[in-house]
Amino acid sequence: MRRNSFPSIYSFLLGTVFTAGFGTLAPMASAESGTIVLADHPVRMLSFDTANTYHKGSVELSLGTSQANPDTASGTGNQLYYGGGSYAVNDRLMLGMDLHNYVDPVGGLIGGALPDVHMTTLAGWGKYQLYSGDRFSVSALGSIENFLELESPLFGGDASGTTIGALKLPVSYDVSSDLQLHFVPALYYMPSTVNGVDFYGTIASLGFGATYRASDRWALFGTVDAPISGTNTIASDGSYEKTPVWSVGARYNVSPKAALEGYVTNGIGMTPATSVLTFWPEGDEPLIGMRLVYTPGANRPNSYRGAPAPLTARQRTVQQDGFTMGSADVSEPGDVRVSAWYGSDNQAGALLSISPDRDGEFQFIVEQYSDNATADQSLVPTSDARYMLGPKLRLMDQNNGDSFSLSARALYGRRIDTTQRIGVFFAELIGSYKASNGAIFTVNPKVAAFGDTEIAGLGLGVNYAVFDGLDLIAEVTPVALDGSDFTWAAGLRYTVGNSGFSIDAQATNAIGRYGIGGMVAQDDTRVSLTLSKVFNVLR
Repeated sequence: MRRNSFPSIYSFLLGTVFTAGFGTLAPMASAESGTIVLADHPVRMLSFDTANTYHKGSVELSLGTSQANPDTASGTGNQLYYGGGSYAVNDRLMLGMDLHNYVDPVGGLIGGALPDVHMTTLAGWGKYQLYSGDRFSVSALGSIENFLELESPLFGGDASGTTIGALKLPVSYDVSSDLQLHFVPALYYMPSTVNGVDFYGTIASLGFGATYRASDRWALFGTVDAPISGTNTIASDGSYEKTPVWSVGARYNVSPKAALEGYVTNGIGMTPATSVLTFWPEGDEPLIGMRLVYTPGANRPNSYRGAPAPLTARQRTVQQDGFTMGSADVSEPGDVRVSAWYGSDNQAGALLSISPDRDGEFQFIVEQYSDNATADQSLVPTSDARYMLGPKLRLMDQNNGDSFSLSARALYGRRIDTTQRIGVFFAELIGSYKASNGAIFTVNPKVAAFGDTEIAGLGLGVNYAVFDGLDLIAEVTPVALDGSDFTWAAGLRYTVGNSGFSIDAQATNAIGRYGIGGMVAQDDTRVSLTLSKVFNVLR
């Protein structure tokens, strides 16, 4: 039985498509000048649709994950990965696609066992606003979807290729400019059997929801979708029954173009047709999740902080990550950074970082950790090549009025070898303060987990400009939980004028640069060199 499943090829494609959309869809977005659509009531809360639609030309891209409680499942628990995008053809018509992927055991015993479920769903959908008045709006949504992968003993084996769909009629009512109520009758089509065993069948439901805008940047939401006919839940004895699907959460607009949502739900589907399904079994275990929403468009404001101050050469240099710690700064809009490094103990890697807009960038990393045997092997997920991908969002910017800079980053990674794809979750906060003497002090709390292993660390670093173009970098990261030995790194970075090239030389006891690699120590000191180049695709 497979455990600790992190993004499969489908999840990797989610990140690839999301990032590709940064560069390809943003120029297409031509929504009304100055419109911040994320400040409006949402067109969808997770997979619960409202009657709202975006303005003509608006593009939305989203990427998220839901996580079961690790204490009730093996390893780091069970995860759902999902993403999608939509385009507003006009003020009434939206077209979109969604993809979600779950490859893990169920959350609890079903028939005395913990069967695996492999479920990857691709959906195409359209929403048309039938009526829009002063307070009421009514829309119709339809989807056609396919289980690209559907395999489990629960479903009699492999049922991939099964087609499903949904019809919804969301109604939204404005109680006030800040409070909106939603009512959604819906009909979901699924076959009643697959491979000769029971399946969900056709389901009719009534959904109820509310959204509250606490400010231009904060919003709260809650939903419940109650089946009135058909069954949407697999019980612990393997039978099918009805259970309401619910969610509660909040959205914070990091910038006028990007928002981060946090939520709790008992649902397992993030497409229109699977939105009525609960997590197995019983639908009584909540999942927590996060979703990143991005709405590109050249006409939208770039930041809530107003026009940015001109960037100095020093400020641009420190947008690059350190040796084992991240940078609280974010690359300029349109910047693409590529890096490659190699060092002793066969440690090597490459990075591609893309910054579509101010206050956000997306990173792809391929890294092979050190194969030095003195590292605690229980803390090393693999010394084979593995990929990591994820966003970094800037929450505060000292360069433009804040007292210090603060960013958050999450990386989802997996061993590339498909025979044993060990996955690791990594998240961190990066805070920095720029002193008047040219020194930058960084505090970097972070956590990583795979299998039954959990490591927490507190990175402490300093970057000092010796002279223009030459930085002295020193970092140390005490660790806790399953980790015991602190990591350190020290070295020099030289930036070659305005060429965009830089070279690093460092010594460290960490087995890697990114993710959990910067938190695992070996006894022997390693040395490595890094070559980086940054260029801007918008200039």
